[in-house]
Amino acid sequence: MTTTSSRGLMAGRFQPFHSGHLALAKQILEECDELVVVIGSAQFNFIDKDPFTAGERVLMIHEALKETGIDLAKCYVIPVPNDENNARWIAYLRSMVPSFDVLYSGNDFVKHLVLSQDPRLAVKSPKFAKKEEYNGTNIRRLMLAGGQWKRLVPPAVARVIEQVNGIERMRVLAGSDSNPQRW
Repeated sequence: MTTTSSRGLMAGRFQPFHSGHLALAKQILEECDELVVVIGSAQFNFIDKDPFTAGERVLMIHEALKETGIDLAKCYVIPVPNDENNARWIAYLRSMVPSFDVLYSGNDFVKHLVLSQDPRLAVKSPKFAKKEEYNGTNIRRLMLAGGQWKRLVPPAVARVIEQVNGIERMRVLAGSDSNPQRW
């Protein structure tokens, strides 16, 4: 008797990886045998909206999954640089990661791309709670303002951010001439 296993994929910039992302990872592992986490925009770092490097994001995700007791043997964390040609996005993604059966996304544009490029691919929505609160833009804003951001990320992620001096980096970036929002 052959058993088929399923692999679920979640993609994001994870700037930073937050508790909403962790809840989605758990959801995927409840519904699938394995999890593929795609770190998008892997080539961007040290800019206002993407302050963390791909390596730092890999570490955040790895440590958060490990701290939660998730079996890392069932998880792949893969940085993927952007391909600006959206018409070939799914084919590009499939060429960069292990095969997957289900793509999890709450992004309507991603759903549209999937339906137009690979209509047989299953797309499921995450069971997000507090989506306005659990998003990278809000968390980065709280970090810069000295707000209560740590309650929105797994403790392991907060430790990684502190280890890389992430808040100071964000402050420097926010005041830098290289910040595109200041042009």
